[in-house]
Amino acid sequence: MCYMKKIVFILVTIIAIVSESFISFEIYQNEKALDKANRAYYSIKSDIDELLKIQTKAFLSSLSFGLVKEKNKTKEKLLQLQVKIDTLKAKEKKLLYYFLGVNLFILLLFFLLPKFYYVLTITINSLIMLFFGIMTPILLIVIHKNVKVLGDVVLSFESKTILGSILHLLESGNYPVGLIILLFSIVVPFIKTLTMLLILYLKEFNVAKKLLALFKHLGKWSMLDVFVVALLLVYIGAGSSQNSYSQILSGTYLFASYVIFSIISSIIVEKMLSSN
Repeated sequence: MCYMKKIVFILVTIIAIVSESFISFEIYQNEKALDKANRAYYSIKSDIDELLKIQTKAFLSSLSFGLVKEKNKTKEKLLQLQVKIDTLKAKEKKLLYYFLGVNLFILLLFFLLPKFYYVLTITINSLIMLFFGIMTPILLIVIHKNVKVLGDVVLSFESKTILGSILHLLESGNYPVGLIILLFSIVVPFIKTLTMLLILYLKEFNVAKKLLALFKHLGKWSMLDVFVVALLLVYIGAGSSQNSYSQILSGTYLFASYVIFSIISSIIVEKMLSSN
């Protein structure tokens, strides 16, 4: 009977990890496709020559009372891109609902799984969400202005991932901010998560106590990964004006979920070790 229970626990753990991996990967893929469509759309909206051609053809058509209709490939492409963007946004919303459902399911496993399997589940899943969280776009900022004749012109378009932002900061010579974000949003979180996994498997050995000391020391910095992402969002949004449009993207939710799972797993691991 105990053997069968163990098999059930392992299967549930595998299902939870595979489900989280699949939905996180789907969110990542959809967000990358959306980012590509946005870039194509906003590059046209920022091209003065193309916008002028669209307005000129529309003006000539209105002068002829619609008798002269010239095919405008650029306008058609804009409409196609807009349809694609709307479709991907709808899919993004649906995927985030699925993501929330999977996370709620994993949280409820606390009442079903033994502590070892539960911590193993949420620790591995937090590692998965951390990986996709730093690779997936977190924020979209569009600066635009309504110009006479041309209509709405995009002046600037930014869509950044945490990893991409770090690379951009380092390449632009802003080493202090770039290194701080690199350290506390990638390096420290990965070390914390891997330390938890090691403690979980080595809890019967003396080395676990040393790892626990390291873990507790890292735990003092647990909220800094939240702080640096907030810092990054403010940094990216700096310089925006009243003619700007901003939107939080899926990468932020992935990273936030990592933070929540990481905090929960750290609390449970410490209680497990203190009870031994």
